Amino acid sequence: MEPCDYFKLSKDCKISYADKTAIKFVMGKETLTIGTSFRIPDVTLACGTEGTDGFRYDGIVGMGRGKLSLLSQLNERVFAYCLPSRFGDDQSKSGIFLTGSEARIANDMIQTMPLLSNREQGSLYYVALEGISVGETRLDVTISDFALTDDGTGGWMVIDSGATFTSLEGRVVDMIKEEFLKQTKLEKSEVYEPPYDVLDLCFMSPYDVNVIPKIVFHFKGADWELAKENYIYEDGSQGCLGIVGYGEDKTSVLGNMQQQNMMVIYDLDRNNLSFMPAKCSEL
Repeated sequence: MEPCDYFKLSKDCKISYADKTAIKFVMGKETLTIGTSFRIPDVTLACGTEGTDGFRYDGIVGMGRGKLSLLSQLNERVFAYCLPSRFGDDQSKSGIFLTGSEARIANDMIQTMPLLSNREQGSLYYVALEGISVGETRLDVTISDFALTDDGTGGWMVIDSGATFTSLEGRVVDMIKEEFLKQTKLEKSEVYEPPYDVLDLCFMSPYDVNVIPKIVFHFKGADWELAKENYIYEDGSQGCLGIVGYGEDKTSVLGNMQQQNMMVIYDLDRNNLSFMPAKCSEL
């Protein structure tokens, strides 16, 4: 078995995440069984041994471009997933994951945009964010606000099924908050303790759902529309804006909360990403 640094990982086999948590792990190879009879030998896996500060984890399936990705090891070039809502009746239900010909979905509702690559972060999937609207109001941000810097940091947007919330530059998040409060007339809660520390705009959830505007991310060639459940994290009678400021890595991320009830299709042969609304728990 190759050492961790062979895979461009730290020599001490430790990986850190954007939220400052980290785990140590050991590498190994196993036979992967899918269903009851389909077996794939010699699949490289990492087994976590300990986490920092009580960090608990169940596991993660790698779907990136790197050589350790499960998709890379299986040589799959097209895949799709559909994540059900984390709220209401859907929270106990599962979504779907498709590969190969099953992931090549044709539908009139599908929108498609190019996938971009970054030589400094070669395993990640990037898309070009060109603007943001809250309701009918287009915010004063342009594609230049998300341009990639010379050192490969910042810019564009990573689409990540493992990150919970969408993260953007603080200035852009403040613009979203300001326009959201202006349109909804909601008041920020100063006493509520949110379920996640990064959620800093919380309020009493309105009974009239029509108060909540849609947010649209305008990508190159496609508009990703966020309904209320895709950006308002509800916790009882409280709600919090599920779009947060990014960390020290200055990377914008489209998180999995914003991907709920979307069929998301990656085509690495054509180098594009497609999506359409779907009721994921019923597929």
